[in-house]
Order: sequence, then C-alpha cells, then structure tokens
Amino acid sequence: MAKSPADRPSQVQTQDLTESRINEDFVFWLKKNGSNYLLVVLLAACAALGYNYWQRKQIEKSSVAWEELGQATIPESLDEVAKAHANVPQVAMIAELSAGDRRLAQIRSGELTPKQGDTPAVLLDEATRKITQDAADANYTKAADIAVKLANGSREQAITVVLPTLFGRAAVAESRGDFEGSRKLLEEAAALAGSRWPGYEKLAKWRANETLTLATAVPLPTAAQLPVKTTTPVAPAGGGDDLFQQLIQEQATQGAAGETPAETPAPAPAPEPGSGG
Repeated sequence: MAKSPADRPSQVQTQDLTESRINEDFVFWLKKNGSNYLLVVLLAACAALGYNYWQRKQIEKSSVAWEELGQATIPESLDEVAKAHANVPQVAMIAELSAGDRRLAQIRSGELTPKQGDTPAVLLDEATRKITQDAADANYTKAADIAVKLANGSREQAITVVLPTLFGRAAVAESRGDFEGSRKLLEEAAALAGSRWPGYEKLAKWRANETLTLATAVPLPTAAQLPVKTTTPVAPAGGGDDLFQQLIQEQATQGAAGETPAETPAPAPAPEPGSGG
C-alpha cells in the first residue's frame, strides 16, 4: 500500500534518527577501541620499516664480505675474512676452504712465500711447517662444519664441500707422516662419495692404498752390499809408443804387488879438470 505524501516527513525524520544513531555508535566505538587499533597499525608499519632497513643492511654486509673475500690473497687475510664475516656463512666457508688450500700448497712447495723477481723465496722451517699444518687442518675442519650446518646437518647435501676438505686433511696428515690417519680420512671420503660420485670414490681408494706403500719403510743397503767399481787403465785410442805402454804395465804390476818402484840412483858428477892438466 503506497504511503501518502503526508507520511513523507515522518519517514525522513526516522531515517535521520537512524543515521545519527549509527554515527554516534561509531564515534563511541572509536573512543573505546580506536587507540588500540591505531597502535596495532603503527606497530605493523614500524615492523615493515624495520624489516626493510634490516634487509638493506644485510645486503650491504653481504656485498662487503664478498668484496673482501675477492681481495684476500694470503691465508692470514682469508682467516680474517672468515672471522669478520661469520654472519655470512657462505663467505666464511669459502674463505676457510681457500686458506686451507693455500697452506697446503705452502707445505708441498716448502716455501712460505715464493720467489718474486730479485726477492728470494722464504722457506718453511720445522716450527713454521708444523704451525702451517695445524692451521690448514683447522681451516678444512671449519669449512666442512659450516657446509654441514648450511645443509641442515646433512653431509650428503654438503658433499661438494665436505669431500675436498677430507682430501685436504688427508694430504696434511700425509705431510706429517701420519699415514694411518691419512688412510682413515681417505676411506671416509670414499664411503661418502659412494656410487653417487664414482670418480671421487675411485680416487680416494687409490690414494688410501698408496698410503700403505708410503708407510712401508724401504731398507737401505749396507756398505758391504754396495758394488765396488774397479778401473783399468786404458791406452789412448789409436795405440801409443812402446815406452808409454811399458810404463802402464809397470804401474799395474807394482800396484798389484803392493810395491813401490825403486828410486833410480843419480849419476855421480864428473871430476873437474886439474889446474895443471
């Protein structure tokens, strides 16, 4: 049933009252809960800004770490990079592995620094050699630990780093004369490689067998067992005169008899002529 025009003012008045009540309820809700929701919005905005700032800082740290890694050329500087950027594990891992490889090269060459131009090489003495061996073994161990940690504790997932460290540690043990320790590390490498990496497995087994050969002492011959080389005088090519041949035969005969040739007496001087002669 259609409403008459006379009912229109009451309808408008009812609508205005309803809208006014809604506005009042919204204002009351804002007064009661608005500050809490506003605080949540502000915290979310601050968290987003903080995360973006942290992310930018991490990118800057990573860039600096990789740059310093590229500039490091000696084991000591690589050690510093690994220590200073431990919070960038990929950089620390590569720095430790590179430091171990460089120290192993020093052990093999016997030189702390190679010859450069007129500057002579600095050789490793016994004390420095031992320090270098210990440091290289520590570098390889740390690199493997970082790799396994990045792989959530799985050595199989970190095999591309763990295998080189095992080979490196085996070489260090071999340089110390610890052939048994070297063999165990190589057997561990062969077991880790398995059928998944047959080339590394074969190489590790071959080197493990070679350490058994190196560990076997080779006896040196005694003086009595050494052959005695005898020499025989040889006449000049084309022959010589009879006097030369006779001298050679006399020397050989006297040397065999153990005698020395008798001295030839000097001739007596001739008498001087007399004064009245």
